[in-house]
Amino acid sequence: MRVGFVGLGIMGKPMARNIIKQGFETYLFDLNTDAINELVESGGHACNSTKEVAEKSELIITMLPTGKHVSQVLFSNDGIAENSKPGTIIVDMSSVSTEESKSVAIRLKEYDLHFIDAPVSGGEPMAIEGTLSIMAGGNEDQFNIALPVLKAMGENIVLFGENGTGTAAKLANQIIVSSNLVALSEACVYASKAGIDLNKLFEGIRGGLAGSAVMDAKMPLIIDRNFEPGGKMETNYKDLRNIQSSAAAIGVPLPVTNLVKEIFGSGIANGNALNDHSFVIDFFEKMANYQTPKGGKY
Repeated sequence: MRVGFVGLGIMGKPMARNIIKQGFETYLFDLNTDAINELVESGGHACNSTKEVAEKSELIITMLPTGKHVSQVLFSNDGIAENSKPGTIIVDMSSVSTEESKSVAIRLKEYDLHFIDAPVSGGEPMAIEGTLSIMAGGNEDQFNIALPVLKAMGENIVLFGENGTGTAAKLANQIIVSSNLVALSEACVYASKAGIDLNKLFEGIRGGLAGSAVMDAKMPLIIDRNFEPGGKMETNYKDLRNIQSSAAAIGVPLPVTNLVKEIFGSGIANGNALNDHSFVIDFFEKMANYQTPKGGKY
């Protein structure tokens, strides 16, 4: 199968690399030519435009920052929709709103193109390992065609239902992830200021009910004060805004999520958009007039 991949950022580049490693003929486009060239060295094929990707591919993956970028790539004059062969499967793995995914699916039908919304969870480490969780929405037959490519990038791959349900599952996932990050940060500031070595806290509670994949992935970063982005603050904030929009459309109140969104929003307002999302701890440190020590203890 000839696979196109548009969007080679923190997540997209390792995802595309894993597709190439599995032997798929992979056509690549991104505004960052360095990312393209790096993957060409791994066996990918460089394209000069999304039009070229569309003309050469049977299945096309988009992994882009926002729904606005997805629409631009798909529906611009030289975009994917107008230049793909009928029957091409478009798989959007970006984090967007359910309304955006449903709208894209409807518009692509006008071009006789199939659509699967398939956002991911796991961050950069799992993208590199090829062990992402992938949440899909779309036609089952088209999903099964795309599945071998999805398996190159992920391990836990679930089709939830029609278009939009994959995106809804991802947004539910982000409620849990973002709330966990906030709770973990608050707990670390409290425990550290109370005199606890964060290394011992991690050791003592990770195997109990408080333990989580978020804790395992992010508490070592908090201890090391390593906030280089694996998942960016701005991405969580964007997802939380999408959750608000989608929940409002179906009449679901989100009192906890709304508070979490405002905490992330404070981080964005203070210039921390590009830090790792574990840097949400900065909010609690400023409130407590206390910074957790590098290494976990003084």
